[in-house]
Amino acid sequence: MKLFLRRSQKSGGMLGGKVIFALDARIEPSADEGALIKKYKLGNEIVYSSENARKHASSAVEQTDRGGVLGVAKGAMSLGMAMLSLTCTIDSLSRGQHIECKDLDELVGAEDAIRSACASAKGYLQLANSFDGREEVIEI
Repeated sequence: MKLFLRRSQKSGGMLGGKVIFALDARIEPSADEGALIKKYKLGNEIVYSSENARKHASSAVEQTDRGGVLGVAKGAMSLGMAMLSLTCTIDSLSRGQHIECKDLDELVGAEDAIRSACASAKGYLQLANSFDGREEVIEI
């Protein structure tokens, strides 16, 4: 699996005095990895979720746990907001994902999360490929 990252920046805000940092990320699985992603239905696996998405998802759970019609309604609204916030999946990264961040810390966090998640996904695919009946001997 290859991970392609491109960092950029642009001016933003009402007067253009604010810097917006951007990260374009795309993965390119090998043919074998692509087949395993399809076989194990990993396309919707979340690789990165922005702080806003996590905050709204947490709020949705809290509101729903309170119960009642109002709690469920507020939970549904928070869940909708979470879905509008940035979430990267294996499929969205395969198509290419554009991420805009308000500061460098957020950009570094997003990049680290994507790198880590891609490494985990690669390890998961390698493990999935080992279910062919072979015996593994571990020296302890």
